[in-house]
Amino acid sequence: MTGGSGARRGRLVIVALGPTAGMIAGGLTNLLTMTWNWWLFGGLVLMTILVSAGTLIALPRGGPPHPVTPQAEDQEAGALLQPPSGTRVFIGRSRELRRLTAPASTESRLGPLILVITGMPGTGKTELAIRAAHALTARYPDGLFWLGLRTYAAAESRMTGTEALRTLLNALDVPPNPNATTVNALSREWRAATMGKKMLIVLDDADSAEQIRPLLPAAEEAAVLVTTRHVLIGLDPDQSMTLTPFTRAQAAGLAGAILRRAGLHDPQAVAAIAAAFRLPLAIRQMSDLKAANPTQHIPTSPGEKISDETAAAFARSLAALTKAARLVLRRVAHYPGSLITAPIAAVLADQQISKATTLLATLYQRGLLIADNRTSGGYRIHDAVRAAALIESDKRDSSRHLAAADERLFRYTRSAIGAAVLMVDSNALIACIEADGHHLASLLQHESDVAALRWLDRHHPDLLAVARRCLSARSPEAWRLIYQLEFYQRMRGFYTEIIELHSQALSLTQHTGDSLGQGAMHHNLGLVDMRTSNYQAALTRFQTALALYEQVGSRAGQAEIHHELCNVNKWLGDLAQARAHATFCFEVASSGEDLVELAFAHATLGILDRLEGSYTAAREHLTRAMKLFEQAGQRRGLGICHRQLGMLDERLSRYHDARAHLDHALSLFQELGDLMNQADAHHNLAVVHRGLGSLVTAHEHATTALALASQINHFQGQADAHTELAQLAQATGDHTAARAHLHHARDLHRRLHQHGGPGPDVLDAGDPAVRRDG
Repeated sequence: MTGGSGARRGRLVIVALGPTAGMIAGGLTNLLTMTWNWWLFGGLVLMTILVSAGTLIALPRGGPPHPVTPQAEDQEAGALLQPPSGTRVFIGRSRELRRLTAPASTESRLGPLILVITGMPGTGKTELAIRAAHALTARYPDGLFWLGLRTYAAAESRMTGTEALRTLLNALDVPPNPNATTVNALSREWRAATMGKKMLIVLDDADSAEQIRPLLPAAEEAAVLVTTRHVLIGLDPDQSMTLTPFTRAQAAGLAGAILRRAGLHDPQAVAAIAAAFRLPLAIRQMSDLKAANPTQHIPTSPGEKISDETAAAFARSLAALTKAARLVLRRVAHYPGSLITAPIAAVLADQQISKATTLLATLYQRGLLIADNRTSGGYRIHDAVRAAALIESDKRDSSRHLAAADERLFRYTRSAIGAAVLMVDSNALIACIEADGHHLASLLQHESDVAALRWLDRHHPDLLAVARRCLSARSPEAWRLIYQLEFYQRMRGFYTEIIELHSQALSLTQHTGDSLGQGAMHHNLGLVDMRTSNYQAALTRFQTALALYEQVGSRAGQAEIHHELCNVNKWLGDLAQARAHATFCFEVASSGEDLVELAFAHATLGILDRLEGSYTAAREHLTRAMKLFEQAGQRRGLGICHRQLGMLDERLSRYHDARAHLDHALSLFQELGDLMNQADAHHNLAVVHRGLGSLVTAHEHATTALALASQINHFQGQADAHTELAQLAQATGDHTAARAHLHHARDLHRRLHQHGGPGPDVLDAGDPAVRRDG
């Protein structure tokens, strides 16, 4: 993986091209809505960068102030799939909670304990699940994992089976398997990863047994808690309960507790609420409305049917809101994600962030939003409230105003993704020009690459939902947003989602004649082909992308593709073609000022020199690259150089120098959590120790290399490790073991060759060189 700032700068330049088109599109939007404010939008984008970066700077003149402590989210974020916070008053479901948390026997079960909560919207299923999950946490020490399936949200917001499984695997730190991209394959990985684990999985808002089965863990010691609106036919739960509306006494108990917490003692209001409402959601709304406005009149006689209670409560809450608060509520109801923050509300409602923050707090106080502990200053909205707000939006909002709000959201989201991905990919600060032609301040860093990655992990479902909305709107922002998100998705193994988004975006750019967008989509699809060992497909994709970048005159895009074509051709054994592409990259890097880009260009030439036997030139290029990486603080590049120098010294039988370089490389890769390069470094160390005569140590390294390569389905690494183990077995006279390892190596080479990869006779086929595989 190169992953340096040079590579990302190239990607940024590609995304930033076309400012004239961006300005024209923005001008048209401005004419349509007559409410667009460029300074406001620029300020909002900058503010979201600050939220994710954890740094406060002065805003451009006219930009809105930001009231939120920006580093709070990074500090508070814990495990990836923590449950949301519940309401502060929990009354009326104690019996059900005791049933859910009662000890359960494992004697007659062949799988995990399955608990199901059923009920109509507004009966408190999610709230009960939150309480039960917290109560059961101590019983499941291997983790609590909350997954919102969002079955009844907008189509682009629903979590697919592959997305759900990959998210769960990521939460367990299971490395992506590029050969597991279907629901069945990912489900097998999930079951293998959960074997023997005492863990609790909460699947909120499920729709069918077919949706649930692939997500079930393997261990009998595990438990799965499901919430659903109807009976899940085909699922055999160990405990199932249906939540019904409250009795009048229960309704009075909940209303009274909420009002007492607000410091109000109003028996007449409690009686009125209990007489008119029986759904917990509606009771909470009306109680919060009364608590926020003690003079609010509550009808004393029953009103609508149970099924209409939420709409009735919503209508009364809505009537008590200011015009600005109603607008924010209608707009956030259109948000395809689940975590609503002040910057998102500000973008959608075209408000200053400080005002949006106040209005969100008002909506929360009126029971229309639920505070969410998973992000600083964040909220979520109940599906029933969202549905009612959307009905209200249909009456009040024109399609052009909603389209303009979406476009602001798309630009905001693209900027937020870019800021986070830059930090994950490079420690350098990079200034860029946004596509609307406005120069924003230099993108600031998150507190660390870990914090930025955590932000992406937390928000990926929402970012994916926005990307899908952007595609369905056929927005010109679509390919740019998707292009930014791909790096994170490839790193985390969301291959199915990458192909889904990029294929649709490619069709859209072809329809609009956007050659730059087409090139970018072919580019990223080629990277996925590379990661999944489909080298011939990658070669075709990259060649198409190169022609498109040449057509639009994108030199940065051409350099990126020449870099990838160098990797593909080297991987396929065509070193002459690889050198031609590497030379182009070196020329581009030499004409710029990016140290990391130049370092990788030197490293690539050094690798090719080593493969071709030009050892003196190889050492010069690799040594120069190492100094540049040290100067830039790029640890992965530094590790690659040490590994390559170690391989060079091993080739020259300078085993002690080789071991020093490889030990250093391995240490760096371990710090970075780079399992692929760790596997390859262990293999190289095995070869060196065999040269030193330390066969036991060599065997330990080769065995570790095989284990790591198998863990991440790195087939070439597995083949190399088996080959080395065969040589070690031969050296100790164990010919049976040697034949077995050689048999495995040949099978793996044959499998690679079927995907267009190198055959077993390619020079140094095991060298991963500098690959951008995330």
